Amino acid sequence: MVSRVVPQQAMTKPGHLKLFDGFRLEIGDDRIHLADSAQRLLAYLTIQGPSPRTVVAGTLWGEVSEERALGSLRTTVWRVNQVVPGLVTGEHRQLALASFISADVTEFAHRATGRSADSGATSHVLRIRELLPGWCEDWVVFERDRLRQLHLHALEAAAGALCTGGEYAAALDMAFAAVRGDPLRESARRAVILVHLAEGNLVEAHREYQRFRTLLVGELGVEPSGRLTGLVTGRNGDRPYGAPAPTAPVPLFDHPGGGESGSVVRGRPGEAAPLPAELGRGLPTAGLRLNGMQTRP
Repeated sequence: MVSRVVPQQAMTKPGHLKLFDGFRLEIGDDRIHLADSAQRLLAYLTIQGPSPRTVVAGTLWGEVSEERALGSLRTTVWRVNQVVPGLVTGEHRQLALASFISADVTEFAHRATGRSADSGATSHVLRIRELLPGWCEDWVVFERDRLRQLHLHALEAAAGALCTGGEYAAALDMAFAAVRGDPLRESARRAVILVHLAEGNLVEAHREYQRFRTLLVGELGVEPSGRLTGLVTGRNGDRPYGAPAPTAPVPLFDHPGGGESGSVVRGRPGEAAPLPAELGRGLPTAGLRLNGMQTRP
């Protein structure tokens, strides 16, 4: 691909703007090279949408006077449209990116929020890279974090959908991807634990809980929420996220007659309790109840 001025008659060809992993503009089969100021203008209009001229000028050239900023904006718009006619449009004192340009950021956001017709729970849809690496403007940093949050929510939602459909391996892959994105995110850990429980892998569910609890207590000095603890203990605790460690052990198993065996939470911050002896040998012993389920004799 080459960089060249795109003639007016070529504007019937769709263009694509890529902001993940760096700036890249393509019109048809041609890659278009633009100056830094032009790249920032197109990136801003893609991320923020149609915006007033004064806002765009003040954001991109905020270190100079308003008059000079507006002059720089006019010059940049003119140069962009010299390279690709009609790439930036201006109506009612607003600037916008031309409708014949699609953008990877917009496509990802639509898929992640389920607003796209092909928003299946597949890894190629939910894969994300870094937005404009090396750019440190506030509006880029904010958008980068927003897309990261969308990504994590999409991974968790995909894990839930795949788990419901019985595709446990794919569901676990999605859930672990969310954990890698934010190891301290409780909803991501819950997605992993739910897949393990759906498969009947009770030991794996407890191991994942213990790993998360150890990390959370060690990093932040707080306990997992009662909701998460309830998944692996069979108790619907109401201790909120970040509450101090409990003063009494939280039983892991209940005997039908009311007795207890083992515990997950010992109430000693920074120290995860060992797994019960039954779990060390494999599955729970017969007659024990975990998470509301009776184990088979």
